[in-house]
Amino acid sequence: MTLNYRWMGGCCVALLALLLAGCGQPVQNVAIPGPQDQAAYQPVPYQKPLPPGAFGETSGNPYGEHVPLPDEAAYVQAYQAQREPRIMVEVLRLPTSTSNRQISASSADFDAIEISMIDYLNANGQVDIQSESMAREVLSRESFLRLQNGDPKVLPLLKHQLKTDVLIEIKAAPTGQSSTGQPAIRMLATAVSTTDARILGAAYVDMPLPMSKTNINMYTGYLADKIMQKLASIWGGSATAYNPIVVRIYNAAGIDDLLALKRFVAKVPGVRLVVNRGMTGSSSTAYGRLAVQYDGSPGRFYEALKRNIGVSTGIKAFDLQNNTVDLEVTGPMVLKTVTVKTKTTTVRTRTQERVIQEQPINPAGSQ
Repeated sequence: MTLNYRWMGGCCVALLALLLAGCGQPVQNVAIPGPQDQAAYQPVPYQKPLPPGAFGETSGNPYGEHVPLPDEAAYVQAYQAQREPRIMVEVLRLPTSTSNRQISASSADFDAIEISMIDYLNANGQVDIQSESMAREVLSRESFLRLQNGDPKVLPLLKHQLKTDVLIEIKAAPTGQSSTGQPAIRMLATAVSTTDARILGAAYVDMPLPMSKTNINMYTGYLADKIMQKLASIWGGSATAYNPIVVRIYNAAGIDDLLALKRFVAKVPGVRLVVNRGMTGSSSTAYGRLAVQYDGSPGRFYEALKRNIGVSTGIKAFDLQNNTVDLEVTGPMVLKTVTVKTKTTTVRTRTQERVIQEQPINPAGSQ
């Protein structure tokens, strides 16, 4: 193969001459758009991790070890003062939908939400949580399915057949309405009293995808802490939680006796308000309900009531759960109002005591 070096050399000389000729021409300036020209700079969408605070403040441990939540200590203290009410956690089984398939979520992912909530509310073994599997064994199949679908008519069955005091329901479903505009899981939690279906606490949060262990632990920790905070406030009788104690009085001889008890309850130290929620009676028995705003727990209210009556017989409590006090009149009582006046002089202190005896309160059926 023979190379034509003369031809190659001629091409190089011509290319060099062309380059030198171009260097002699002036270079024109090109106008660069300024930052105010929005049309010149079009943002390019790029998938990247969301910042930690994109879905709101969270608390909890993403790695699964138990770390006390901010309100856990107050929650445990109020739980013990409330005589350890029985709690059950239930994640409502929503029907499988197209949105569930789009996020590739299975029933096991929603079970993980329930397990994480139980672990937080259990407070490292200090709070007893009832097993949902026991409800499956005790309730009929129809009642259990109604429980899983959030039917409030099942609450009395939980109260009487399983002695459950508080049901914490969690609804978890995909949503496209999160604050970031990205798909998320909206989790709504409510704590419901099985005695009278009162809402004791509610909270919700949007959990970003994926439904990883880290995300589930972080965002259920946030929910659990909110529920702990509200339960502690109600159980502890906080003045900021307007949730009056329901006092139900059974077996009184008549409505007059119920009204006498109402007046006496209003004189108990710590009671700020007593509202009559209804009284009914016949010729032999009477029943009444009072709403009592009290600076303390139902247990403390009952102790103060018994201390004011000054006797250990005549009235007893058979339920002190869920901010409810059920009282039964068991024997005759004579309610006494004691007024103490003290007058101090430079010489001595004189105390005068005046006792006012009211009409006795008798149980139903007594002579």
